[in-house]
Amino acid sequence: MRFSRAILPILLFLLTACGRGPAPHRGPIVLITLDSMRADVVERLGGEPGLTPRLDELIRQSDWAGRAIASSSWEGSTMATLFTGLRPWQHQVLYPGRAHLPKPLITLAEVLKANGYETTGFFSGPWYDQSFGFQQGFDTFQHYGKGRRLVERLGALSDGRSFTWAHLPMPQAPYIRRDNYLSRLGRMPPQLPRKVMPMQLGPFFDPAVPLPLNQRRRLWALYCMNVAWADEQLGHILDALRASGAWDDTLLVVTANHGEEFGEKGQILHGGNLGRQLIEVPLVIKLPAGFDRKLQAAEGERVAAGRIWATLVEAVGGQAPPAAAPSLFRRVPPAAVSELYLTNGTNRFSLVEGDLQLLWETRFAPPEPEYWLARMGTRSKEVRGRLQEDPKVIFTRLRDAFAVTPPLHGRGAPGLTLERWEERGTREVADPGKTREMAGRLVRDWGAFVPEELPPAQEAGEWNEVSATRKPRRP
Repeated sequence: MRFSRAILPILLFLLTACGRGPAPHRGPIVLITLDSMRADVVERLGGEPGLTPRLDELIRQSDWAGRAIASSSWEGSTMATLFTGLRPWQHQVLYPGRAHLPKPLITLAEVLKANGYETTGFFSGPWYDQSFGFQQGFDTFQHYGKGRRLVERLGALSDGRSFTWAHLPMPQAPYIRRDNYLSRLGRMPPQLPRKVMPMQLGPFFDPAVPLPLNQRRRLWALYCMNVAWADEQLGHILDALRASGAWDDTLLVVTANHGEEFGEKGQILHGGNLGRQLIEVPLVIKLPAGFDRKLQAAEGERVAAGRIWATLVEAVGGQAPPAAAPSLFRRVPPAAVSELYLTNGTNRFSLVEGDLQLLWETRFAPPEPEYWLARMGTRSKEVRGRLQEDPKVIFTRLRDAFAVTPPLHGRGAPGLTLERWEERGTREVADPGKTREMAGRLVRDWGAFVPEELPPAQEAGEWNEVSATRKPRRP
């Protein structure tokens, strides 16, 4: 039987039914996500000093704060994970051409609505609007704009059952020189431009085109200004929530969809690889006053960001299905898997355990010589004229090869790299035994609740009603 909305009430019953245990939360829930906020720009997490005073203040008042691992470095995949608790291969929001959140999946807003919550969403960015299905379960779904409506809503919040999600569009590009934050930068690079648009950075997305050191310093300074701006906007939101009188009753979560890169792995912006700078993000959780349950993640432990979904579901008395990442109310091994699909002939995977990261790369097609130029050609007629082939031809060839290749094992042996995350940056580690051990664990973790590794074209399937994972359809 094909999974459909007809059985949605059954699924929601599974997610809302609860046995004996601590009293469920019945007050407000607020989830704030920032766009492209790296963990290492937050002073209280050991990062850059002076950029995030409001977030640092919240961290001091939180029940748990630390560094989380995003499920991907591409925004569609990461938000789908936050909304469903599933990893990218499970929810199948994999790349820009496959960006729609499947209707049969149960979103956080749907679970909370089934538990009597009024649900409101404020989206921003090109991937999170109604056309990609992220409005599922929201009573009200509107653009974030300049944030005024969000501040008004939170300022009038009562202590009743309401869920508010807001995605702030900063600190991602465009990078704008904001002179009122110059004092937070310390030494400012010379010739700092007024504005840098993402399209201007297109050439540096190609790993073969190095980002000059002076250019990196300028872009980093502009990004830090955007971080300070994001922190100020977050401060307005927190002030409104406190002024409402519902602060003590609110379960509040603040995190980011992914980080941002400035040449650390030879690229720029995000979505090109799974390096630390792209998947390590801040996570702050404030429980309601007097809440009986305690968060079980240890201080300093890195946790999978996908665990937020089950944490909020269990907070209101629901039971998350086995396929979802476990809640932070549960003590589990500290490992986090990230996935990135359909780059230039490669799929990429990452397993983070403590300070170690295993990077796994498989190939489904030979690299396209004009791939990076074609990416720019989709937005520039001038660049398109320099290509030997139309960008659509290049991307279609890659999609066709991706569709018929097993995603994790690809064609041939994977490329494996082991890195250690240090206080500042990373370094490669030569330890074949540990590399093999973590590679085996990555295969097991990625394959959990995946009945069989099938090529994407065969992964249409039906859905298992209880675990919310795909059940392969036999030819």
